[in-house]
Amino acid sequence: MKSKELKKYPLQIVMMTLTFIINMSLPLLFGYLIDNILISGNFNLLLKWFAVTFSVTVTGMIMNFFFIRYNPVKIGIQNAFKLQKQSLRCVLKMSQALYSKKDKGYYFNICENSTGSYGDLHEEMNLNMVSNLIYIAAMLAFITYVNAVFGIFFVVYGIVLVIICFNGSKPLFNMQKDVLAVQDDYMMDMRNIIENKVCINALHTEGFFNDRFNKSTVKYEKYILRYRFFEYLCHYLPDIANQVCNVAFLFIAAMLVMNGKITAGVLVMGYQYMGYFATPIATVCAIAVRYRSNRPHIERVDELEEEAEMGKENEAFKNEEISGIEGPLIMKAENFDFYKGSEEEDFLYHIDKMELKKNGLYVIKGENGSGKSMLLNLMLGNVSPADSKGSISVAGDIDDTVMLTYPFFAVNGSFTENLYGIEADNELAGMLRVDFDDKEITGNPVNLSYGQQQKLALMRVFGCDAPILFLDEPLSNLDTDTQEKVVRYIAGLKGNKSILVVMHSDELDGIADGIITIQDKRMSMA
Repeated sequence: MKSKELKKYPLQIVMMTLTFIINMSLPLLFGYLIDNILISGNFNLLLKWFAVTFSVTVTGMIMNFFFIRYNPVKIGIQNAFKLQKQSLRCVLKMSQALYSKKDKGYYFNICENSTGSYGDLHEEMNLNMVSNLIYIAAMLAFITYVNAVFGIFFVVYGIVLVIICFNGSKPLFNMQKDVLAVQDDYMMDMRNIIENKVCINALHTEGFFNDRFNKSTVKYEKYILRYRFFEYLCHYLPDIANQVCNVAFLFIAAMLVMNGKITAGVLVMGYQYMGYFATPIATVCAIAVRYRSNRPHIERVDELEEEAEMGKENEAFKNEEISGIEGPLIMKAENFDFYKGSEEEDFLYHIDKMELKKNGLYVIKGENGSGKSMLLNLMLGNVSPADSKGSISVAGDIDDTVMLTYPFFAVNGSFTENLYGIEADNELAGMLRVDFDDKEITGNPVNLSYGQQQKLALMRVFGCDAPILFLDEPLSNLDTDTQEKVVRYIAGLKGNKSILVVMHSDELDGIADGIITIQDKRMSMA
């Protein structure tokens, strides 16, 4: 457990230990009742005994509720929420190239499930287990002090419980390694239906997606049922061992009473300690089992935190000061072969020589799938250059880029909330003819037309004060009049910002400093 988000629990350990000590005093009081009051006939002490025992019992019950039952659960819940917030920060922080290597369902599973398991286990390992081990050690020391035979019996009893618990947990541990992958598939299919309902209904493919989800449900359900069977079996086996050992203890204790080695009160006290002793042993073993079987959850959260600290893929080819014939550049490539993967078919195109100057306007054109947007993502570090060949450099401030991307997304809220903290530009809103700023927008923005979605996306991008703009099809879904206004707006930014625009049409060709084309696996600029 490597997360720095969660701390240790020294005060809680002290309070749990104190609660256990109070609980340990009750068998002593019951033994005292039998030997020193009932058998000895000192009935005048009965009222005092009742007052003390009642006070200890009530105090113990209250402390049990707060420090044994509720407090660990509260800490586990708080831990889970802390880790959820941390994990989402890590997802936002990590490089896009690294993020895209796994399916979205994987990250959803981490944030939804793995953080909860991690939070509970951190509390259990660092609070519950430590406190229960102290409790076990204190009980063993005391019971051995009372009677050495009892001490030996308790040690053997503890060893038997540990063996049973750990051997019973092996199937759980083996299953947990596989169940996460099945759970990822299950959650991914569920998420696909929820996120893409509009498209599924539009294509009338409900049956296909229902069948697909049913298959993943059947597989996941089998794993869950098997997992729960072994989980409850692990919980039940210690109970069986406890019942058997209780009978054995009573037999041994009765023999000691018969031979005058101990009193009846000590027998009762020892029998009660048997019941007490089983609980912390089973708790410690259960925590160890859960830790071992849920380590994949822990490893996922820790790995996500480590990956968030890794630099972007473009760190290796960033250059604070790259320049060409016409001055500072934002990108320079020479004899560069761009591969999106390690296979030969992953080759996108060759760049003989290309320089993109700062504060220039460049239009990128090519057929669908030719790699226009991939160039933008390569420059931003969202795509790994590990398999590419040749020389490429980008400006040191490339991370100060704002990019217009697809698909459009929104949150439930007002128009202002859907600017995501970017200040509304009234002049820009007028230019785009935004007439829906009083609408409440839904997360699946069915109450916005595609044109309105595009206008809101442009409001976000143009509203950012960034020196570099990457625009992927900025005129998409706009009417002709608005397209003309957006073209004039982009022309007005020329010379003040570095702008790369992916286009299929020629509206920006006349004002561009260069038109980059991809044809026959070659990228060139005119």
